[in-house]
Amino acid sequence: MQRTVGRAGGQTIQVARWPSEIPLRIAIILVSIVLWLLIIVGTFGLGLLYVALIAIFLFFVQVGFIAYLRGSAVRLGPDQFPEIYTRVVEFAQRAGMKKEPEAYLMQADGALNAFATKFFRGQMVVLYADLLEACGDDTEARDTIIGHEIGHLRCGHLDWFILTSLGRVIPFLGSAYSRACEYTCDRWGAALSGSAQGARRGLMVLAAGGAHSRGMNVDAYVRQQQNLDTGWMTLARWLSTYPPLSARVDALNPDPTAKRYKSSRGPLRAWGIMLSFILVPVAIALVVPHVASLAGGPLGALMGEARSVLGADDDFGAGSDADTDSGSGGDSVTYGSAAEMPPPQEIPQFEDADFAAKAAICHGGDMTACDELYYDSPSGSAEEDYGNSCAGRFPGNTRECVEYLAQ
Repeated sequence: MQRTVGRAGGQTIQVARWPSEIPLRIAIILVSIVLWLLIIVGTFGLGLLYVALIAIFLFFVQVGFIAYLRGSAVRLGPDQFPEIYTRVVEFAQRAGMKKEPEAYLMQADGALNAFATKFFRGQMVVLYADLLEACGDDTEARDTIIGHEIGHLRCGHLDWFILTSLGRVIPFLGSAYSRACEYTCDRWGAALSGSAQGARRGLMVLAAGGAHSRGMNVDAYVRQQQNLDTGWMTLARWLSTYPPLSARVDALNPDPTAKRYKSSRGPLRAWGIMLSFILVPVAIALVVPHVASLAGGPLGALMGEARSVLGADDDFGAGSDADTDSGSGGDSVTYGSAAEMPPPQEIPQFEDADFAAKAAICHGGDMTACDELYYDSPSGSAEEDYGNSCAGRFPGNTRECVEYLAQ
């Protein structure tokens, strides 16, 4: 059971939100309302049924998690890790919360994390045991983690989640809002812990772990942001729901005169990449029909005449066009006499005397003999092939040889 937080233990503080958080939150609310209306109107209310089924499923998933949390994690209290519990109560009071959240310590197989969640009106802060262990004796780093999660609850980042769910999943918009919330809560962590440097150390524990974070060069770590100043890396940042830890450490610099890192080329290149994904398909859609119309009009006729003159076919010179080249055995070409046809090939040696005689007549220009040789010879034989090609005049022929002579 949550108890009301008293006011005697500390003065309520105010922390400025990250500049883009409120505008993005308003945008998400408005977009979500529009999308919900479109679903209701566009599906005649049927879409709400599917939404309700998904919501019920997610609700039971949350119920299962809360049951695991309350039954297996360690709830902090006056008689259970009182030092950490006292900090949770104190921070909730200083943040202006009416009730302290339930606080739990949970083992998570080495993960360095913490999070805030809700169940109906109940608010909860979950601290991973390995993260607190990594903070060690650095109470300011530890308090930063606690204060960060208190900030999520204090700022209402988990409120109206179903209403704003559609806007939250929109690429770039939802992720930008989530990043702004993280920056805001980093400010809460620094304010409640009372040390901006301690808050930075808490973030560095998330980056390098407890042992190695103590030897980190903070300035060198902040400069790593330069590696993200490319088009693709900027897109990845825009799509991420969490800011890079190096950027978060940079944002908590306690020196007001210190120059914060600012991307220079990355955003411009990222916009170029996104525009190319839009403009290139549009350009293709506009150009291809135009080219096709030209190919079927005067340009197509001109190209056809060029192929006829050059004797080229669609395989770029591998043969000749069936309707214009006399050597292809086309379906429409005819000749006044056998003398006008392409020259015949040498007669192969045929064992059968009758086939040999017909082949000689075919070679001499009698197309009827060529057809007879084709029909009378065995299938797949050299005699059949010689007759079919009209004595080698038309390789790959598909017509009767007599059809090549004009009637």
